[in-house]
Amino acid sequence: MNSKTAFSTKAEKYAKYRWDYASRAIDEIVDITQLSNKSCIADIGAGTGILTKHFIGKVQRVYAIEPNVEMRQILESEMVATPSVSVIDGSAEETRLPPESIDVITIAQSIHWFEPEPARKEMRRILKNNGWLVILRNYGVDELHKSVSSLMTEEYSANFSTTIERPKEKPMRFYYGNESFQKLIYPFQFQQNWEEFIGAMTSASFMPDENHPFFDKLESEAEKIFSRYSDNGKLNGKLDMRGETELFIGQPSRYPVNAS
Repeated sequence: MNSKTAFSTKAEKYAKYRWDYASRAIDEIVDITQLSNKSCIADIGAGTGILTKHFIGKVQRVYAIEPNVEMRQILESEMVATPSVSVIDGSAEETRLPPESIDVITIAQSIHWFEPEPARKEMRRILKNNGWLVILRNYGVDELHKSVSSLMTEEYSANFSTTIERPKEKPMRFYYGNESFQKLIYPFQFQQNWEEFIGAMTSASFMPDENHPFFDKLESEAEKIFSRYSDNGKLNGKLDMRGETELFIGQPSRYPVNAS
């Protein structure tokens, strides 16, 4: 399974339940890269547009690049009334954008699906001289997250064969070609109800859907965790979710040396 098919059954859940990014991280991107109404962004691996939407009205154009058909269809439907967003059937390795046309490349959770060498080459090709590369990832940080992680295992029917074909991850300096990028952390907090809780958990590519024969086992244990941490100790309560947005930001070297 690869980036073009890994989320084919997960697209709707991804759009509805995946965590957003810390608003302070978005503000930092705008400030550091000096985005303006003349800027062009390439949001690579845009998914259903969770990150893309934050730049609407802040730049001249966002090219939202997504290889998965189902994810891209949702993205297109969300952006149909937004002429400043162009949705492209492309990938990190082949964006279909002109050379040196992009001021800022943004990448969110999708980076671990990229083929590192061709993706880095393509980023260099489309990025303007002195352009910026921005990479964001979300993490859970508390005891609740540890409890949720205990369910994302083969015991509860997680199927990690969906991730076997993922390329070996590279350190961030590989994509920047230098050590000059910044790493910044932004805590965030929000509430989830039961539907949002189980939906976010099962939006992962390797987690079972409702039609899986052992889904009931997962759901039963998830209900226990939700009730344990909810504000009223019941399924009709709310959870306080805490996480961090990890932001890497910098200007890639034009000709990286020793970046592996």
